[in-house]
Amino acid sequence: MSGKRIESPLSQKTRPTSSKVREALINILGNELKGASWLDLCSGSGAMACEALQKGVKRVLAIEKERETAKTCKKNLMDVSSTMDHSIHIKVICNELISFLKKGPKSQKIEFINDCQIPEQKFDFVFLDPPYESELYEISQELLLSKHWIKKSSTLICECSSKSMPRIHNGWRLNKEKFYGNTSLLFLIPNQALNCFDDTDSMH
Repeated sequence: MSGKRIESPLSQKTRPTSSKVREALINILGNELKGASWLDLCSGSGAMACEALQKGVKRVLAIEKERETAKTCKKNLMDVSSTMDHSIHIKVICNELISFLKKGPKSQKIEFINDCQIPEQKFDFVFLDPPYESELYEISQELLLSKHWIKKSSTLICECSSKSMPRIHNGWRLNKEKFYGNTSLLFLIPNQALNCFDDTDSMH
């Protein structure tokens, strides 16, 4: 992080993404982040979303079930956004991941940025970083599609253990994978063949 120190939650239940992995991910996505929207699932202290903001992301929705960690996440995101010279929309929701995703984006009352010509609730990038051994990977992949959280052009990035890779739901296909020691990043894109998108989806 350039200049801003990110507060870390005291809870042992969170496992922060290492700075090396964060940096690698941001470098891979690069200019695609400019003006994009970012959904951060199991956000922890928000360090990953803070990096995305610094690279030009305009809208962040972060989900974290631990209340104190969610507060830390919000503070970190607000601190970073205060250094930006363009309008940003940030929302942090303290909720359990699956029950949150099941509601779908339209129920979230996510306000939109004033200078956004087309208000939309879908996200360009989704970052999923649950406990490595959890069942949350595949259920989340299914709900992101079935509840219309994403566009045809969206990318889902799963951070997982290199030793136990999660199954990829058939609605997604693996675009690329990167290994960083014990941590892996899977870059998934929607499987167009399933055609679960309506025609009004704009290509990003």
